[in-house]
Amino acid sequence: MKSLSNTGSSYGPISKFFHWVVGTLVIMMLFTYFLEDLPNKVMIGVAFNAHKLVGLTILTLMVLRLLWAWRNPKPSLPNSRLWERVLEHLVHWSLYLALFIMPIAGWVGTSAAGKPPRLGMHALGLPLQKNERLSDLAFSVHNTMAIIIIVLVSLHVLAALYHYFIKKDKILQRMWP
Repeated sequence: MKSLSNTGSSYGPISKFFHWVVGTLVIMMLFTYFLEDLPNKVMIGVAFNAHKLVGLTILTLMVLRLLWAWRNPKPSLPNSRLWERVLEHLVHWSLYLALFIMPIAGWVGTSAAGKPPRLGMHALGLPLQKNERLSDLAFSVHNTMAIIIIVLVSLHVLAALYHYFIKKDKILQRMWP
């Protein structure tokens, strides 16, 4: 039976699961920028609530992913220079941090606006009083994080393509499902 854990040269299936599910959800969320352009208020409300729930799902998966990464060190970068390792760590941990800050900021913003995510009849808001200034600040952080995540994901994808097409060192293949 194949191990679920990472090895010195490859990621295990649980790390791959977190990577691809979170990555797919994040990319899907970037397309929700145009939610307010939907044809009617009911569709907009349903779409925003789905956006909030997916955000909480990403946050939950990131908590689990961080716990898993803490117990399962990443495979090393073979034949890499110091600048590559530093840049890889910087982008990787910045992406992790952004993927915590963004959903938390959205959750604070919606809770402080009195419009928390709903799962059926249950409000999943934080215990915050309605506060327009806090909500505005949280959404400003949320929107800034969207731009930062776009840049970091772009760098991550470009690095994977660089390793695949230029370095030909099988870095991309070790994260393939």
